Amino acid sequence: MLAWNGGIRQICAFVVMALVLTGCQAGPDSGVERLDVPADADTIPILPQYDDPIWVAYQGLPLQRSWLREGRTELPDGSMFILPYVLTSLPYKNGQETAEWVKHVNATYQPEQLWKYDPKRRMGHYKCMSMSSSTILDWFALRRGETLEPYQSLLNGQTEHGFDHRAIDAIYFQRALSTATKADYPLLTLQSDPVERTPIPFAMKAFAEIITIGGRENIDGNEIIEVPDPSLPGVTHKVRVEDFPPLRYRQVFGYRPTSQVEANPEPVVDTMVRALETYGPLYAGMRMRFATSGGVITVGELGPIDFTGLSSHGVVVVGYIRQLGRTYFVYREVFGEYDEGWADGGPAYRVFPVNSFNEVWAFELVDSPDT
Repeated sequence: MLAWNGGIRQICAFVVMALVLTGCQAGPDSGVERLDVPADADTIPILPQYDDPIWVAYQGLPLQRSWLREGRTELPDGSMFILPYVLTSLPYKNGQETAEWVKHVNATYQPEQLWKYDPKRRMGHYKCMSMSSSTILDWFALRRGETLEPYQSLLNGQTEHGFDHRAIDAIYFQRALSTATKADYPLLTLQSDPVERTPIPFAMKAFAEIITIGGRENIDGNEIIEVPDPSLPGVTHKVRVEDFPPLRYRQVFGYRPTSQVEANPEPVVDTMVRALETYGPLYAGMRMRFATSGGVITVGELGPIDFTGLSSHGVVVVGYIRQLGRTYFVYREVFGEYDEGWADGGPAYRVFPVNSFNEVWAFELVDSPDT
């Protein structure tokens, strides 16, 4: 039997964590549909202040693609900066499954846990962190002048381009199951992926470790990494080390209490802006919703449980908007029934204030021609 202050405490912690990790797919029946539709305006409207409750209740506000421009752009109330490649050549990736694809997967691969389709909004795969990390690889591949090859996404059956995020996920799972590395590659097991019913990988630093394989010293670029799919029998993912751009990662910042950031946001804003302009896209984790109160909650007699080091959603920050003295960060979304090809981009692009981010990671090319 588990001790009350040990195992049971851990179980309660993971249960609460399971509830908030659904930040990867915001609440389906909470009236958020209106937040999936950008404002009907010719330009970016005035955004809410940093401490507006809307930032706590939901994820970032959607932006029309037509509002965005690569490079620096002056705005009536400020300015905007969007990284190169983002709007012109960086491929979009979507984790939204379909009923037809789930049926095909179950018939073709017969996974031990049959995949499940949920028609509710935002109840697809919890793969935001692997999908966003693959977008980081795609951006740096474009910067190096490489062609992004097509692949079939196993999440929805669609053709996507760039680095297959499924391989990244498979590497994470392999390391999570290895005695030597499992401590650094945690899995959430009391809550499962709503489609695949597999444990949920959630450590952003671990994903940063994976996508920087190509930047390590004394590597064999011809080495082939071969890993089984975490859900589909008979599916193996093979990637060459040289397929990974030679990157190093660094943490831009980690957890700080929301109240502390709100009281003095500019140092954190400046740090994030400088990292974005110096290194390129940022791999960012959003705060769990209750973390605005400090990230520590009390569960009955168990006392306080600290979740400050955990992020509920992983995205790629691709730019920022300065408006009326405030700075908001633009990021790529990874789920929903939309496509970047829509005229307005749908909610493929969203905006968030700095106090809504829990952790941020930057990457630099080891052999960058610009350094």
